[in-house]
Amino acid sequence: METEKLVELLSEDVPHVKTPVHQIVASFIVRDFKVWWTYKFWLTLDISGILLFVATYYLFSLIASPQQIQEAGYVTGGYFTFALIGIAFQQYVFFAVQSINMSVRDEQWNGTMETVLSSATDFKTFLLGETTFFFIICSAFLFISFLAGWLLGATFCLNLASVLSAIVLSVLLIASHMAIGVLSAGVIMKTKQGNPLTWAFSWMTQLVSGVFYPLKILPWYLEWVGKIFPLTYSLDGIRLCLQGGQTLVSTAVLSDAVNLVLFTAIATPVALYVFKMGYDAARRDGSLGQY
Repeated sequence: METEKLVELLSEDVPHVKTPVHQIVASFIVRDFKVWWTYKFWLTLDISGILLFVATYYLFSLIASPQQIQEAGYVTGGYFTFALIGIAFQQYVFFAVQSINMSVRDEQWNGTMETVLSSATDFKTFLLGETTFFFIICSAFLFISFLAGWLLGATFCLNLASVLSAIVLSVLLIASHMAIGVLSAGVIMKTKQGNPLTWAFSWMTQLVSGVFYPLKILPWYLEWVGKIFPLTYSLDGIRLCLQGGQTLVSTAVLSDAVNLVLFTAIATPVALYVFKMGYDAARRDGSLGQY
């Protein structure tokens, strides 16, 4: 009799409640914050590194001529403000993109990748949850960079419209570079090893995206190469807003925003497709949980 009751209980339909995406993402954020806060020494080193690079480019700005900066349309702040924006956002997107790869590798090393992706959580929600915390932390570090730069004398041409325009461009910056991180993570999902995509991307953006110097001083062929990378348009638009007081109504800033939207619209489906290919291939050969 007890056996029959047990079979009856096990055969009953149990209603499945789908967890909202925002709750899943919030769980990822809480988990990552607890892990991140555990290593306070590395947190101190990260903040110290940010302050050190701001101070370095402050000292370099004392010997750099602001003439070429003004000729490029960035009329306020001189070279220090120019370099501060370039380095801060370049490091921001590099660490944000790298965090996607690190998250995938951590899940593989900890043996939790297969458990998470075998649950009701689809891979898009998984990617969103894994990256949201790192974008929050990178945004906090970005704020610290600008605060330290301001204390050292960086000046900006700020008004409500230009600040809002810079925020819109920053969101487009994040969206465009997430595609690169997801593409790289898709390769790692299958190969289990870091690939040179993120490294090459970081190196090339430093060279031809106007991080350290105005793009117009480069040879014409390198200037054209720079137009391939979304950071080029992001930095130009943000600088025009924060150093030139321009807004999305301005032709140059609007053109940068449109290019970022086009890049994101093309790159995101490609990146998700590559990630899904790596994910499906790892599931087929049973290596999803291997590292």
